[in-house]
Amino acid sequence: MSSLQAIRDALEQSPDNLSLLLLYGHACLEKLHLEDARDSFERVLEIDPSHMDAQMGVARVFFMQGETSGAAVRAERVLLVNPNDAQAHLLLSRVFWVEKDRAKALEHFERAAQIDGTLSDPVLERELGITARDARRTSPTPAPESIQSESYDEGDSAQEFAEDPLEEPPFDWRPETFYTPGDPARHGVTFADVGGMEELKEEIRLKIVYPLQYPDLYKAYGRRTGGGILLYGPPGCGKTLMLRAVAGEVACNYLSVGLHEIFDPYFGSTERNLHQIFETARANAPCVLVFDDLDSLAQDRRHVRESQLRNLVNQFLHEMDGVRGENQRVLVIGATNQPWALDPAFRRPGRFDQAVFVPPPDNGAREQIIGLLAKDKPISNLDAQALVEATPGFSGADLKFVFDRAAEMTLSAAIHSGHPVPISMETLLVVARAHTPSTHTWFDGAREHSQHASPDTYAHEVRKSLSLSSPGTPQQREP
Repeated sequence: MSSLQAIRDALEQSPDNLSLLLLYGHACLEKLHLEDARDSFERVLEIDPSHMDAQMGVARVFFMQGETSGAAVRAERVLLVNPNDAQAHLLLSRVFWVEKDRAKALEHFERAAQIDGTLSDPVLERELGITARDARRTSPTPAPESIQSESYDEGDSAQEFAEDPLEEPPFDWRPETFYTPGDPARHGVTFADVGGMEELKEEIRLKIVYPLQYPDLYKAYGRRTGGGILLYGPPGCGKTLMLRAVAGEVACNYLSVGLHEIFDPYFGSTERNLHQIFETARANAPCVLVFDDLDSLAQDRRHVRESQLRNLVNQFLHEMDGVRGENQRVLVIGATNQPWALDPAFRRPGRFDQAVFVPPPDNGAREQIIGLLAKDKPISNLDAQALVEATPGFSGADLKFVFDRAAEMTLSAAIHSGHPVPISMETLLVVARAHTPSTHTWFDGAREHSQHASPDTYAHEVRKSLSLSSPGTPQQREP
């Protein structure tokens, strides 16, 4: 089977795969199948008009077909986006040489040689009478930009320019992840990218989405916007993905907090950081405030000996109550793999009073996740139902591992054979059957904690989740 035919077979399974289209276009260009190459590059531009590699591919096709004006237009479009594209300058040099404009041809050739030290075109060099090495040697090298630094008189003390480590942070301080409603970066993940969990999605809508859409209706029922939701369950089942998807769904400010933005080695600074985060959320209400790995911030005080951690838990409870500030229209969402490690005081009404178990995806959710993972991948004869039946108890992370591992195995075979081939359904099933679900370990630990936990902890939530979604005793799988 030829390499072109192998890529065509892969494209039949994934016709909009940009990487495969580019690979096919360049392969056709090498074989001088110019029309096929042009069709492939233009298909990439239909999908992504800003793709500069495809733009250069079309320019090369035009040049090889003798359409120098079309090649020049395409190369100049690339340079408008990236003035330092060496290949675009080199192509323009060829175009101007064909059009008998030696001065411009030499100008673009020298520019290309300055940008790319490995560039070489023996034919063009012979025509212009200059080598790329000579062009790099004779071209003036721009002087490096001087580093701008603020100067001060010798009499000034360096301490006057240092920041006071105890100085209060400004009120308009923002964590690293703060999205306003119009920020385009927040819409990379939405609820449509999360398979299953419809109950949780509706709970989030009830607490923050619908109140913004129907304020009068909520006022009539005496319901206020905000509150607390706790997501818990085995790792890899979509809690963090759901937290990211909330940003793309809610039409309000979104603030996600990393642990490194809270913890501080100086006494009292950690509590102050947490207070500033809540103050920022209140000042920008309506706002969703997100804490991943909540167990690191809300540990059970009966098991904590360090005073700083106990003070952090006390401060967190204080902020959740909103004693000094009103938490109305602030929705706090926390996620944890260890609900039994949280201080029971966080379950008091008005704090994290709504606990939602995020189980391993059921058959329907796994089918949705498989569809999302298979999107834009060259898979031949995908049988989603067969893969669903082969993956009971798998988390979303487990399913992603199956697809990633199958892709690696197929890629390895393609590299050694020299022919790109689609990922086969057989490879997916082999990987799935050899993999033990990571959720089994979590359920074993949850059973142990629920049996020994005191009644005032999250044990009842864990027991309920075990009765609903335990995958049973793990079985050893042969690779």
